[in-house]
Amino acid sequence: MIFETFVTETKSIWVQYLAYVSTMQANGNLDSNGGSVLYPNILLVTNCSGFYVAELVGVTKIFNGLTVKRHKEKSIYRYLSQFDDSEPDPLVHMDGSNHGFRFLCLAQKADFKALEKRFPTIELYGSKLNRTGGKGSVFSFGENFESCLIENSILVNRLGHLYRCKNILAAYIFKSTVTKPKLVEFFKKGLEEKEVKGVHTIQGKPEEQLIVAGQLQSMYLLPGLHETTIGEFLKLHPEIIKSAFKTEHFEYEPYLQWLEHDGTCEDVAINPDLLVRRPDGYYDIYDLKTAALAKKNVTKGGRKRRRFIDYVEEGVAQLVNYEEYFTYPKNAKHAKEKYGIEVKEPKLVLVVGSWENSSPEEVKQAQRRYHNIEIIDYDTFCHLFIGAS
Repeated sequence: MIFETFVTETKSIWVQYLAYVSTMQANGNLDSNGGSVLYPNILLVTNCSGFYVAELVGVTKIFNGLTVKRHKEKSIYRYLSQFDDSEPDPLVHMDGSNHGFRFLCLAQKADFKALEKRFPTIELYGSKLNRTGGKGSVFSFGENFESCLIENSILVNRLGHLYRCKNILAAYIFKSTVTKPKLVEFFKKGLEEKEVKGVHTIQGKPEEQLIVAGQLQSMYLLPGLHETTIGEFLKLHPEIIKSAFKTEHFEYEPYLQWLEHDGTCEDVAINPDLLVRRPDGYYDIYDLKTAALAKKNVTKGGRKRRRFIDYVEEGVAQLVNYEEYFTYPKNAKHAKEKYGIEVKEPKLVLVVGSWENSSPEEVKQAQRRYHNIEIIDYDTFCHLFIGAS
């Protein structure tokens, strides 16, 4: 099956099914055992060079369809392990069809106490399988593998002293040679059961916040995932921005034309990731990069020459360009008329890196030559959301 056909068929199946579940809930025909039912809002579909993965992502009270985001990955093992594509010594080996894993924490040599600080979502899982001596992806696939499902589970991955956790609401893995009849049969068999699939059932607001945070971590810790996909997740979950940055309002990717400049600007417009309103009514400017997983450090040089790597410097330069836009009266007037935005002495914030490659002390040293630049890594950003919630 070609990848685009897989995307189309999978989306059609899940939109139809989740719309049906939503109708059943609205009619009072859904028993959630006292919990609250929340729906996904993103279908992340990945071509993993010989494997296709369809993963339901997101948390929303009302089902309004699925936004499809495509991703390309060179290896199913890098997708699952979040580190590399090396051949694993797995916890589970699959070599058939219709394998299934539900309500489990699956780990390789995990120290769960060490994990909880960075990945608090792990406390939601009581059932844990932890292999000692293994390495790489918790799953491996044989020549005869055809299909499997992973639902309401978390995969704990380790490389040396580094950990990453992949929070999964529902993920479905197929060999790329799957035919349409087999794909339809696979989902028909699972979705005709009385137990509802593909939704969250949560007990209270704190659990909901942990699930949202866990899914955000899974997004920015997925190697090679585009900034736009992370941005789409944040757009569909505005409570993350509002809570983490303590604001009641923000504009996501406003499009603002250059109406005035010094004559050297060749751009037609600026399109910042976020403009975040402060308590005084003015807006600060935010730019979202990625967790820069391939970078060992977001800074370089010794203490007295500490500076950011080029990837971060590009983000800083972009922020300064956005700030300059608002220094011209015609541009400022345009922003106010179009979005109600006013900018005065803005804080410039770049979200980049993670706890793995961002030393707070080194970042602080690299910031010395900037008067209004703030660098926040994604793990800190995520914990700001959890703490505020």
